[in-house]
Amino acid sequence: MFLATTASQNFWSSDEPILFLGEWCRIYSQKSTWSQLEHDVLPYHGQNRDTLYRDYKYAMDVYERILVQLSKELNRLHGTNYPSRCWRIILGPWLLRFIEILLDRYRSICVASDSGKVTNTWITPEFPEEYLPNDFSEFRGWYCEDDYNHCLYSQVIKSLGTIPWEGKKDVDPSIFKPKESTPPARAGFKRTMIGWIRACSNFFPRRSGAMVAIETYIRPIDLMKLQLSMRMLPRPYYGVDIDVMPFEVDWEMRRNLGLNQGENRFESILKEYIPLHIPKVYVEGYSRLAQRAMEVFPKKNKVILTSNAYMADEGFKFWAADQVSRGAKLAITQHGGHVGDGLWSTDDDHEFKIADRYFTWGWAREGESTGVPLPSSMLRRGRGCKPNPDGAILCVAASFPRYPYVMFSAPTGPFGLDVLKEQNQFFNAVSPKVYKLLIQRLFPAGHRKDGGGLDEDIRWPDIQPSLRISRGAQTMYDQLNQSRLCVCFYNGTPFLETFVANYPTLLFWNPRYTELNELALPYFDLLRKAEILHDTPESAAFKLNEIYQRPLSWWRSPEVQDAKNNFCNRFARTSNEWVTQWKGELLKLACERQG
Repeated sequence: MFLATTASQNFWSSDEPILFLGEWCRIYSQKSTWSQLEHDVLPYHGQNRDTLYRDYKYAMDVYERILVQLSKELNRLHGTNYPSRCWRIILGPWLLRFIEILLDRYRSICVASDSGKVTNTWITPEFPEEYLPNDFSEFRGWYCEDDYNHCLYSQVIKSLGTIPWEGKKDVDPSIFKPKESTPPARAGFKRTMIGWIRACSNFFPRRSGAMVAIETYIRPIDLMKLQLSMRMLPRPYYGVDIDVMPFEVDWEMRRNLGLNQGENRFESILKEYIPLHIPKVYVEGYSRLAQRAMEVFPKKNKVILTSNAYMADEGFKFWAADQVSRGAKLAITQHGGHVGDGLWSTDDDHEFKIADRYFTWGWAREGESTGVPLPSSMLRRGRGCKPNPDGAILCVAASFPRYPYVMFSAPTGPFGLDVLKEQNQFFNAVSPKVYKLLIQRLFPAGHRKDGGGLDEDIRWPDIQPSLRISRGAQTMYDQLNQSRLCVCFYNGTPFLETFVANYPTLLFWNPRYTELNELALPYFDLLRKAEILHDTPESAAFKLNEIYQRPLSWWRSPEVQDAKNNFCNRFARTSNEWVTQWKGELLKLACERQG
């Protein structure tokens, strides 16, 4: 059979039966095409979740070993003397993501090879230079695209040499020009005001202080309260935008990145690919961006506080790494749900390893001093939501990229289809009266990682023609105020916000795809016992049929409230005295620097 690795039909053959590498090859919007073909789909290599967990631990081990080597090589290349922690801050997000993505693609090609079914496939023999990213943001915009993944699969196929292949020569080279990603737009007036406040704040002196707060996810008014309490000039939107200009590739510099031979075939491939894929900002553009970052960011800081600038803001990362090397403390705040409760997460691990303090929303890791539980400011934003007894029932769903791209205990890649099937079973199990009240809120399209994922916006009208679909035109908070109850289909931020608002909420997801760590299990079990959390679509539907007429009566019962309150104290803690508590922890951290 002819192996098709992605949904890009430029690399499908019509002369023989097709063997699709995975479900990501079968885009729902192209169903009229692939459903007419004689084809089969290979099983996903991570169908056994224990296998995925082992791969996570292996990927983290490989990452730690390569980080040490790459740190030494980059210090030599750039004439620096940073410890590995600083390079972890600078290029860790890319290196870790690249390792886990490449390992996933490698495993899939091994499944295809081991199947014995592949007679031929078309590959791109040389990786297009157009897909050598300038920075992490550019890389993040590509790793769920079909053409980028075809090129990555092509490299693995060529390196392994276990699958017959032909170089595809008659392909329009323009397909390898990466698509421009469109960031979600804010309301015009709000965006203008934020830009104006941010620009004005940058005129103030960039002097040292107890804390510099950048992209914290703390509400602006709350951040100003915190800054004033610490006798700081309030700067709610402080930050510096440094444009990462395109850099020319210097292959000689890249050939000088000498990495040791790998311990197995995958590691040998990985170390061969790193010089070909490492973003230009860490090689060719390093000196220029590092100099610019030191010029525009504040000097001699005691504490740097952020929620997400550590991931993709290259200027911030270069500056933060330098400041940390000079004694500054890096504090990171939790900025979303399903953090601290999962069995595994490479993102959680990275955040803990780069931070001097990690401020959680109530949880702590056993034997881990970095994590400090503090009340969340972010979760306070939904406290004004009130249920409408005569309103709809809002169902909040996640979005699933077709390609796996991160290792954490949640449904990713092909598992997204299983999640949609179970949601469909839920819709089929509710009573006709309940069904008429349901609104399925899709994840806002502008925030999706791959520009459409599983095509939920066209898939659901086909599967459930009578179901009301919301595509995110209204905010979730507006819709909650028009609804009587919320049903959340995934372990994420939305239900933490409804819990904090004391808003009637039912939860349903399959625990097989949402593995929890031992410290989190008792709190989720309390939610199960109170019949807030359900493991099957039928159980969730039965409970909704029972309570939909008077959800507040059920929600305010002592057992439900006790379970919800216990859970919030651990994973969604809030407090009216949060400013005092945050101030104390930040000043304590600032004093550690002086010591």
